[in-house]
Amino acid sequence: MGHVIFDALATPEWRVIDDRWIRREIPTSVRARAQFDLVDPDLGAMHRLIDGQAVDPAFPALARGLQRAGADVRIASDGFGFYISRMLAAAGLADLPVDSNRLDVRGGAIVLDFPYEQDGCGYCGMCKALPVRQAKARGRRAVYVGDGYSDRCAVGEADVVFAKDSLAVHCEANDIPYHAFESLADVQDWVTRQTPIGEGCR
Repeated sequence: MGHVIFDALATPEWRVIDDRWIRREIPTSVRARAQFDLVDPDLGAMHRLIDGQAVDPAFPALARGLQRAGADVRIASDGFGFYISRMLAAAGLADLPVDSNRLDVRGGAIVLDFPYEQDGCGYCGMCKALPVRQAKARGRRAVYVGDGYSDRCAVGEADVVFAKDSLAVHCEANDIPYHAFESLADVQDWVTRQTPIGEGCR
């Protein structure tokens, strides 16, 4: 979603900044502040962009099915609750807990906050390994689904991993077992094969 906002409202320089983050030259907090400095802080325009996007169509049924089976379902993102919460609400999932960075528009300016930055290695603003560790500390089996660079720390600690795109490449290179997926419908298929339903995701 961040990329959608930058493509529409920022100058092309945002991609140069993104490449530096991918090369691990700068952390998420530096990257995001530099990128959002290039964005016109038009709240209405950002809301319209967010409302033009949607979560994976299979996600609502997957999330509710897991909850009915007793699983704790959480969103962990190195993005921003500003757009995540709005998209979840549109999908009827406003009650799902979200661990993410924070974005506000105040006084005509975009203000960012990274409350979880100190919980990890300092590269990501929100270390996604943190909720994995918390789940395992509660005696839960941690099942993690991801696709990007900020998911790498989490998959090294999760019990079951679903990966695609650059995360699948990372798992292959580091001998991390994973299930390949294209959409969350694939994860749903795996869940329904567990006995009883959802046991694998508790």
